[in-house]
Amino acid sequence: MIAGREARRHIESLEGGIIQGFVRSPKMALRREGPLHIEGRTLEPVDVVSEVLSHLRRTAANRKDVSYQISQAVLTIPVDFAGLQRSLLRSAAQKAGIRVLQFVHEPVAALYAYLRAKSDFRRHLEQLENRIVLVFDWGGGTLDLTVCRVLGGVVMQVASRGNNEIGGDRFDERLRNEIRDRHAAQHAIANISAMEQPGVMASLLTQCELAKIALSDQETTTAILKDYLRSDGGARDLGVPLTRKDLENLSRDLVYRGLAEVDGLLEETGLSRSDIELCIATGGMVNMPAIWNGLVERFGSRVPVLPNRDRIIAEGAAWIARDGLRLKLAKPIELIVADGRPGRGAYLPLVDAGLELLVEGETTAVTSKRFHCVDPRDGVAVFEFVKPRKVGLLSPDDERSTLCSLNLPIDPTASPFLERLECQVQIDHDYIARVSLSSKLRNEAVNAEFHNLDFGLALPTDGIPGNAQENRNDRKELTLGHQTNTSDGISRANISLRSNVSNDDEKSYDEKWGLVPGDIVESWAPNYFGGGFDRGSKFQRDEKMYYEKCGHCHRTRYEINQQGAIEICRISDCGVTSRRVL
Repeated sequence: MIAGREARRHIESLEGGIIQGFVRSPKMALRREGPLHIEGRTLEPVDVVSEVLSHLRRTAANRKDVSYQISQAVLTIPVDFAGLQRSLLRSAAQKAGIRVLQFVHEPVAALYAYLRAKSDFRRHLEQLENRIVLVFDWGGGTLDLTVCRVLGGVVMQVASRGNNEIGGDRFDERLRNEIRDRHAAQHAIANISAMEQPGVMASLLTQCELAKIALSDQETTTAILKDYLRSDGGARDLGVPLTRKDLENLSRDLVYRGLAEVDGLLEETGLSRSDIELCIATGGMVNMPAIWNGLVERFGSRVPVLPNRDRIIAEGAAWIARDGLRLKLAKPIELIVADGRPGRGAYLPLVDAGLELLVEGETTAVTSKRFHCVDPRDGVAVFEFVKPRKVGLLSPDDERSTLCSLNLPIDPTASPFLERLECQVQIDHDYIARVSLSSKLRNEAVNAEFHNLDFGLALPTDGIPGNAQENRNDRKELTLGHQTNTSDGISRANISLRSNVSNDDEKSYDEKWGLVPGDIVESWAPNYFGGGFDRGSKFQRDEKMYYEKCGHCHRTRYEINQQGAIEICRISDCGVTSRRVL
């Protein structure tokens, strides 16, 4: 295997030779299942990525000026790299003799590199305090976007999205197909693929990438490839002129989709373009005029021209490693529990924001709690794990996003609060959260994992010229997502999950049974309603009336409302005193 510039020179130097295999953006191959099939060879994606990392390690060791013996590293990853892909990337690094100290999302690394390179680091940090930054990273494999906010000297990742279907490689492939079609039309070739040299697609893709880069700075270029076809005539060598307009026409929909991701993320977070204080544009694709102009149209002069935008992510990872920074959890992991307002539930923090995430080889149980079920009738206890859609100070009415939902089997005949439910959450060095639930009476267990967590990067407070201890007092909130406000000021979604689990160990009798649905509480707590000590809340009484059948006509309130009163019912439970339902 040959990696890096040497591989590119190898491809470009071959004229009519057979290239046995060429892999572009090998890290992206970790997303797919199964091996890579390249010119008759079968390779595991982990082995291909490992070879690239080994190449980098050898390059560092063989530098003429200073030799670096690399044993550990900070690796950057796309924002939508799942837990499995992180694990595979770690395996590839281990094969290359590199320990992964920690993973960092590529946009976060870019933002830190931008700040860290400033001679007046402290002033720039103060200017961005409580401000919103958008990092736009469009490279060969993916388009990554992240909304960040600097709070108290910590870069907080608020919301992210990634698209791995419109990376720069897709532009090259479209340009390749256009060049093939033009060459075939120029020489009246009906089936050009039958005449192409074996393995020539790698060389042609390289020429397309070079042409794409050239058209970022000039209006015209020519794609040239010798010995392209197995032919003795003029069609043997390829030479197709291209214009910037050609590239824009071929890729207009890809550019539109990429810029639409910006608009979609702003809409998702409830932000406008004017809310963005700074837009950091990185990756090779931002050199394309159509993409750059689209960003400037949205954010104007708040998109600085970065001379290092093709390597700023790598520089950010290097600075993070050099400064010894550690990632933190930007948002808490919460559980919806029944211990809230009637019918609504509350959010119980299981893992607090600010938790320092682990380095290689570490796994920790971050929480272990005991719960009970307030309504066991369905035979399952519903555990829904969520995270806030904003960073900073939280209120009960802030919107949440679901991380994971699990149904734990329990005894449906048990009394409320009788069965103990155990919940454990672990987070490992790949930032994968693993949840384990168990019920003691039935001895049942369920497990799940999720990885879509948001991270924060605590910036250094010393050792940087002009920097001083940051002011942590002015912390404000960033509310994300569209909210529909009702008359009581409560933000509601279209549908709400009513939790039936409770963390009730320290609750009084009234508080404890106040969590049980009104239609079953009296079965387990006699005299809860009435008896001179009516402990039921209005919601519980309404719930009891709505779901219980009338003792006279044996219909529920809903059935009575639908069918009407057939006769005057004088039973108080029914609530009907005439044909008009009260």
